[in-house]
Order: sequence, then C-alpha cells, then structure tokens
Amino acid sequence: MQFFRSKDLLPIFLLILLILVWSSVWPLFKFATESIPPFSFRVIIGLPACLLLFFLAFNKCKTVKIPQKNWKSLFLISFFNVTLWQVLMLYGIGMLGGGRAAVLTYTMPVWATIFAYCFGYEKINFSIIIALLLGVLGILSLSIEINIFDNFLGFFITLAAGLSWGIGTMFVKYGGIKSDGLIVAGWQQFIGILPIIPFAIYFDINNFSPINFNHILVILFGIFLSSGYTYWAYFTVLQKFSVNVTSISVMAVPVLAILIDYFFLDVELSMLDFLALFLIVTSIFVAATKPFNKNYG
Repeated sequence: MQFFRSKDLLPIFLLILLILVWSSVWPLFKFATESIPPFSFRVIIGLPACLLLFFLAFNKCKTVKIPQKNWKSLFLISFFNVTLWQVLMLYGIGMLGGGRAAVLTYTMPVWATIFAYCFGYEKINFSIIIALLLGVLGILSLSIEINIFDNFLGFFITLAAGLSWGIGTMFVKYGGIKSDGLIVAGWQQFIGILPIIPFAIYFDINNFSPINFNHILVILFGIFLSSGYTYWAYFTVLQKFSVNVTSISVMAVPVLAILIDYFFLDVELSMLDFLALFLIVTSIFVAATKPFNKNYG
C-alpha cells in the first residue's frame, strides 16, 4: 500500500517524536532546574542550541542573513518567544510542576488570537469566543486546585509565560518575516538569550547545587532535541501537514505532560486538574479549527 512507503511514514514519525520531545521537556526541565537556576539553565542550553540551528540553517540555505526590514519583528519575536517565555516557563515549572505548568501555558493559541485581534490582524468570531471561555474556565479550575492564594506568584508567572508565548506567536504569524524557519530560529535563540546572560551571572553564580550525569543528559536533551530537533522537525512536518493538523496534534503535549506527572512522578492529581486539562485542550481545538465559523460570523 502507498501509505506504508517510508517517505510517507517519515513525517508521521517526526510528528510523533516531536510531540514526545515537547511532552518530556516539562518533567526533565523541572528536574534540571532543581540544581541549575533557570536563568543559567536557559543560557547553558540556548547558546549551543543557536549555534546548532545556525549550522543547520547554513547547511540548508547557504546563508544565515536576515533582511534588514525583518529585524524589528525578529527582536519582538525573540523577546517574547525566548527571553520572556523560556525564563517564565522554567520558573513556572519549578513552582507548579511540569504537568500543571504545561496545561496552563498551552492556553497560548487562544491568547495569540486575542492579541492578533487587538492589533487588528484577526476578527473575533463565535469560535474564538467559545475557545476563550473554555480556556478561562480551564484556568479557573486549575487555580482552584492549586489554591491560587497559596501559590499566587507561581500561577501568574506561568500564565504570563503562556501570554508571552501567545504574543510571540502572533508576531511570528503576522510579523512579515519571510526567511527560512531555521534561520529565524537561530537568530531568535541568539537575540533572546543575550539579555538573560547578565541576570544569570548576577543572580545565579552562587546558587548552583551539585550537578550529576543526569543533569548533563538533560542539558544535551535541551540542546539537541528540545531546541535543535523540534525546530527542524516542526518546519518539516508543516510542509507535509496542514497548520491545523499540526496545531491540533500539539494538544497532545499538555495531556502527555500531566500523565507523565501522574504515572511516573507520583504527582497527586484531582478531578479539577483533569477538568482543566479537558477544557484547555478543547479550547485549543476550537481555536485551531474554528468549527463554528460556517454558521457564525
């Protein structure tokens, strides 16, 4: 059968591995940041990752140049998608745990659409209103479960990570950058990491705990898989699948992240956790597919 040809199976395999890598980030990074402070962890992963991305980009395109007109958008993308998102996400993982942080930050597609509306790029329709309501209900469920008054800072840092990711995604979509995705990813990592370096030096120099072989493995995972592979694979599968298929597939990430917490890390989860997960995943589905647009405008 044609379906079973290797060239047809390869994108499916890449997409599955992409989802597994994204899902594994949450518990692995939580483990690493217990010994390596978040600012420093982000720099340790980010600088080698940007070199790897530049290497992949140059190997593919024979250049890593960005048109001058794209620099403004690139700086905005780097600030929101790396500087803010990556640091806030790491602190959120430490405060809430990997699974819950994943659920909360994966409200990103809804926020991206809301910000696109605020900047005049999209119109709010019935599907987006439903997605927003589902997302808000999911956030409320999670806030009750973690007792927001006891973990106010962790909750809002993690939510802010999702908001930042949403703004960055909006600029990726509407910023007008036409360069190859790997080139953009390399510069995004480089520009986004630079502002973090002085914070890492100032705040983290005396805050490292003993680092063992497992921490080194997580760092390598972050460089080669979480950064290098995911960017390459994401742009590869986008060439084979529609944006909607890829976006909906990403819904598996918070599901797997919270199941990893439950089955492998013995994190106690309640019905409110699973209700929040269901509501937010449904919200992502509605935001990605806009199923009500045909009947409501």
